[in-house]
Amino acid sequence: MTDEASLLKQTLTFNGINGATGGYLLDPLTPKEIAMIARGESFEKEHLRELRHRYLRAAQTHLGVKEGVDPKKIQETGWGVIFAFDDRERLPALKEALSELLNLRQEQAGDLYKEYIGVDAYRPEETKTAFLARHGMGPGPADPDKVPYYLMIVGDPETIPYRFQYQLDVQYAVGRIYFDSLEEYAQYARSVVEMERSQKRLPRQAVFFAVQNSDDPATQMSAKHLVQPLALEIAEDQKQNQWQVNSFLAEQATKATLGDLLGGEQTPALLFTASHGMGFPNGNELQLRHQGALLCQDWPGPVAWRQSISEDHYFSADDLSTDARLLGLIAFHFACYGAGTPRLDDFAHQAFREPVAIAPHAFIAPLTQKLLSHPKGGALAAIGHVERAWGYSFMWEKAGAQREVFRSSLKRLMEGHPVGSAVEYFNERYAELSTVLSSELEEIEFGKTPDELALAGMWTSNNDARSYVIVGDPAVRLPVSDEGHKNDGQQTDSAETERPTISTIVIHSEATVEAPLQPPPAQPDTSGEVISPAALDYGLTDSLRQARDRLTQSVSQFADKLGKTLEKAVDDAATLEVYTYVSDDMSQVSRDFASSAQLRAFTRIRVDGDTEVCIPERSREIDQQLWAIHLDMVQQAQTNRAEMIKAAASAATRLLEALKIV
Repeated sequence: MTDEASLLKQTLTFNGINGATGGYLLDPLTPKEIAMIARGESFEKEHLRELRHRYLRAAQTHLGVKEGVDPKKIQETGWGVIFAFDDRERLPALKEALSELLNLRQEQAGDLYKEYIGVDAYRPEETKTAFLARHGMGPGPADPDKVPYYLMIVGDPETIPYRFQYQLDVQYAVGRIYFDSLEEYAQYARSVVEMERSQKRLPRQAVFFAVQNSDDPATQMSAKHLVQPLALEIAEDQKQNQWQVNSFLAEQATKATLGDLLGGEQTPALLFTASHGMGFPNGNELQLRHQGALLCQDWPGPVAWRQSISEDHYFSADDLSTDARLLGLIAFHFACYGAGTPRLDDFAHQAFREPVAIAPHAFIAPLTQKLLSHPKGGALAAIGHVERAWGYSFMWEKAGAQREVFRSSLKRLMEGHPVGSAVEYFNERYAELSTVLSSELEEIEFGKTPDELALAGMWTSNNDARSYVIVGDPAVRLPVSDEGHKNDGQQTDSAETERPTISTIVIHSEATVEAPLQPPPAQPDTSGEVISPAALDYGLTDSLRQARDRLTQSVSQFADKLGKTLEKAVDDAATLEVYTYVSDDMSQVSRDFASSAQLRAFTRIRVDGDTEVCIPERSREIDQQLWAIHLDMVQQAQTNRAEMIKAAASAATRLLEALKIV
């Protein structure tokens, strides 16, 4: 058997561990199975056109911003902040909380500073193309005179979707921030401004942290073939720049060590981690708290540990010390969901052409959020994955050397580029692979015999490169000592002997970012670190009382209709049925599966717990792969049904409470 034939039958284990079960988030697949999934891949025409344009432009040595603009100089690149139109009521308070950062960027960018608010803000369901067109920009290199190169999105990934961020990032250097409170926005803004205005500097220290768990192919692969050689290459390359590079690999990559690197005495300026990211089922109580947490060497591995993952095995936002000293850190996490989680599973959509909800809503990884908003001063930015990290993507020879992309991005970052400019190599990689992959799929569609090994490599590499995002301001850079050299024309101080901190900011307001906020607070008293909103007097006039009476009547009528709807929903929920069909020719499958596909599995669950199951067989044996897919769909259907009823009941409760109030 040839080496290629052997590889096609090899089972590949991907990154990501299910914290609830202890198993992998994605069952191992062969390259042949990955190639079959890839052949169902489709690309949005406008997005693909932009990717091809960027790919061709990359061959002419352009990276992001147009020719003649120095990406290190904000006064040439410009800087912009994008708010959501849906956040217009809370916008004054958000801008006030971020005022220190916005003022700094406006000073630096001058006429190339832009706030996308009001009619210029991101609109619901808007595409990248439509957004740019409204602001006079089409395909091609970023033109700061029209739209600034560095763009910071302020908003949760439900209001401004991750897809918009992915697509905008093809042309621009894009980052995102979203926090649960105004204090956290203000803390982050203060952290960035403190490191830039004060000219405080950190030692030139970079740390590589790589887990290598027993009997686990995924972390064995990332430790041996990504982190270990990458650390050696970076150390050699940056020796002349006086960077100290340390590695904590395998047995050294414990949770205690990571805690020391995230706020302890060994916290570097630049931290690169590679591990499994923790994932949890939709609706699990730990999902919104611990998804994207970093699984450490403390985990015994998939063979020795066959149960839910203990919190002693992974580092989450809850483990970040209140005394942590993180100010100035930039972190890069190679881990599933290390930057965030979408609501819908992109892999399931590609593999099964069906949307599957993996979370109640899209969200930013809690650990990353807390790293950036720490009350003593937070990290300046974090680079990580939304969705899964495809560990094998850097191993496919026919898809190119993915490690070079990591090396080039880290080199740029360590040599003074802003983080948004540094990760342009991943955007170039995404544009290149998407272009090549789409061409390959088109040729296969018209009769070319697929090279399944190469196709699997391209597909995993494309997914991996696409999903890297920046959490934080994309214009921040490593605030490291310059040892007397000049940086952008300014003399820099030597490294701090002790990592600096900032004082905690307190905003006296009952408003949160989850609900409409109060009008803009008064200017802060920086000596006391307190921001106080103006007092407001809401008096009810006779006309308002009449409006309230009309509202009460309308709410009553709506509550009656809602009650009838809920009653019908409960009746419908009495029985849950899940059908799984298969077909050899997807093009012939119509909306009526029963007439155009073969029923292979069936489950009926009644409200009293009685369950009827029809199990698929293959050659007198249970078809395990199909059955696993079917069970996942049953579990998802149960979760979605429960969430639907819970949401409806919650809405009814709030409505009735509102009715009682008015």
